[in-house]
This record gives sequence, C-alpha cells and structure tokens, in this order.
Amino acid sequence: MAEKAVAFRASRRSTGLDEPGLYCIPDPMEVARLLIEAGEGDPFLLAAAVLHDLLQSAGTTEADIAAAFGAETAFIVAEATDHPQLSVSTRKVLRMTLAPHMSRKSRLLKLAQLAVSARTIGGPYAPPAWKAKQALEYLDWIERFADLVGVPNPTLQAILLAELEGARLNVGARLASDR
Repeated sequence: MAEKAVAFRASRRSTGLDEPGLYCIPDPMEVARLLIEAGEGDPFLLAAAVLHDLLQSAGTTEADIAAAFGAETAFIVAEATDHPQLSVSTRKVLRMTLAPHMSRKSRLLKLAQLAVSARTIGGPYAPPAWKAKQALEYLDWIERFADLVGVPNPTLQAILLAELEGARLNVGARLASDR
C-alpha cells in the first residue's frame, strides 16, 4: 500500500504551502522510514505517513484519500492534519486540545512528523526564514505535545527525544554564533 501511496502522492501538485523557508513540512518518506525504524509496520499507517501533508498542500481531499486507500487511511491523515486556514497559534492550541483524544495511529503519525520536523529544524537545511528563538519555541511545543499524547511507542518516543536534544543543541549553537 505504501508504494501505491508514493505513486498517488506523485500525481498531486503542491499548492505552495511547502515554499522553502516558510514552513517546516516533514518529508513524507522520512516520516514513513521513521515509523518503520520504530517498529511500526501497519500498512494503513505507513500509507498515511506518505500522504500526511496532502490535505494541507496539494488540494487533495479526505474523500480523495478514502477513495484510493480506504476510510482508515483517510481518517489517520485527517486526524493528524492541521487546518492551514487557521493561524499558526490557533492550530497549535487546537492540536494540544485534540491530542489526548487522537487515535493511536494518528498519534504515532503526528509524533513521527514532529521528530522529522525537529531533525529538519536542527539540521543544515532548516527553514532559513526561521529565527533561532522561533525554532527553540517550536521545539518546546513539540516536547509539550509529546508529553500530552503519551507513549504509543517507546522506540518512537526515544527517537523523538533524541531529535529534540540534537535540534536544541544545533539551534542553540546557531543562536550563539549570531551574537
């Protein structure tokens, strides 16, 4: 099913939400790889990982995903998707409010997305428009979110914590060099 998701994804066009430097949308293949690394092999979850950003950036609907991959995959994607029409601060508050009520698979997907985002923010290809202070605040938010949703997979939790630590070190070093 993951191979079908890759082909489906390739057929969709981005609407520009992934414009370099403005957003930190995690690479779908990295999200899927991270879930596999954490021992998750559910085909619906892995397809959702590949498709996770299409509702935000490619004009794809939940119905499109359901028609191609079934209701379970569409549900996982929809439940883990932030609504791009809302402000960033509203999305973060809404995500924190809904987090404890998310399904296990959606929590896994969201945590994997956030781990990849932390890796990106702390890495050499961090969105250049992000200031170090903004990046550190986002990393703190990721940690609060992870604490709120609990531990659906201990390996994924360990990976996320390691990514957060590495990202904080790298962003802190960038902040110090900017002074």
